[in-house]
Amino acid sequence: MPLDSEIGPVKLYSPSAPGKPWRVSWSPPGMLRQVKDRKTKADALKLAKEIKTQLKRGEIGRVHRVTKEEHHLLELCRKLRDPKGLLKEALDREENFKRVTVAECCDRYVEEYRDRKSSATRHDATGKAGKIRESLGERYLDSLTERDIEQWRDTKLKGSNRYRNNIHAHLRHLFERARVWGYIPKGHNPAREVPSLKISRTEPVVWSPKDLNACLKWYQNSGKKDVGAKIVFLALGAFAGMRPSEIEGVVGERDGLQWDDIDFKQKHIRIRAEVAGKLAEPRYITFTEKPGSGLTKELAETMWTTLCNWIEPHRQDSGPVSFRKCQRLVSPELREAGLIDNWPQDGLRHTWISSLLALGVSRDWVAELAGNSPGIIRTNYKRPLPEKIAQKWFSQL
Repeated sequence: MPLDSEIGPVKLYSPSAPGKPWRVSWSPPGMLRQVKDRKTKADALKLAKEIKTQLKRGEIGRVHRVTKEEHHLLELCRKLRDPKGLLKEALDREENFKRVTVAECCDRYVEEYRDRKSSATRHDATGKAGKIRESLGERYLDSLTERDIEQWRDTKLKGSNRYRNNIHAHLRHLFERARVWGYIPKGHNPAREVPSLKISRTEPVVWSPKDLNACLKWYQNSGKKDVGAKIVFLALGAFAGMRPSEIEGVVGERDGLQWDDIDFKQKHIRIRAEVAGKLAEPRYITFTEKPGSGLTKELAETMWTTLCNWIEPHRQDSGPVSFRKCQRLVSPELREAGLIDNWPQDGLRHTWISSLLALGVSRDWVAELAGNSPGIIRTNYKRPLPEKIAQKWFSQL
């Protein structure tokens, strides 16, 4: 009989001659082939579908189901057919997953990071791996449990929650690399199962116009070394909202702002991609009116005049506007002079952004000038600031 169609494991045969029936054929598990005839194709199709469903559910046929113990015994018997292969597999597994100490893993971890371009990344990995090695170095990596890691983080590590979370993150990464190196099996990472410590959100500090003016004038009259570069550093942070890393650069990674990047005729500052901070995207900080943004001609002129008042006396034909690690010198000098209690992280930039928003400049345009997203400006930077304070901030001549 000619084969008409197949419905899963069930075959449907058409009549070999007029008047002959349609045939349905299938082979149940553990049984001989079964056959049934039907007068019409519709009846044969219906039967074929029913049988397919029954086969899928295991309702027909003889199936011998072994117990779990029998299954393990059968697997062992299959392996024992090749005892040499079984021994080689066990030896390979033992060699691949040899026990190593945390100290050995930390050494290899640091070695991997030596090829990174960023000196800050290399320094961070070396320091954090050193802390892990110091307190867990003698332990075998595969012996650490979630409880061990949680107790280690809470009792052995000192510092803020953020600092301890950073070290914990490096330990998680260390386990991931150890899996790649073949020291632990896939999926074994107890550090990943330990939740991070909660970090309380701190309100960024904004400067007062009076404090900033006092700092600028103190440097102006101090006669300190590199006083011009330090005044320029403060002014660009306060009146252009630039990040410290964009002004002074990062040691071993990138240069900071150059005098050629400041266009005194067109009234803008060009932030090149290699100078830009987190986003590494070029942008312009403009000091001209922007219709529809809230940045009026009067405000733009005031901002530019104030900035130039402080940086132009120290202007150079070319070269960097400041020097590397300028902030590390400015902060202790101002504290020793009694002008500030501490150096707020990105305090000048925070105040610049909050002042622009207080004066009615749109969040989108502030984000464009600052090199951030509007969402980050809203959550991380905007602080309630009276309009009079904001006006004073940009009028410090």
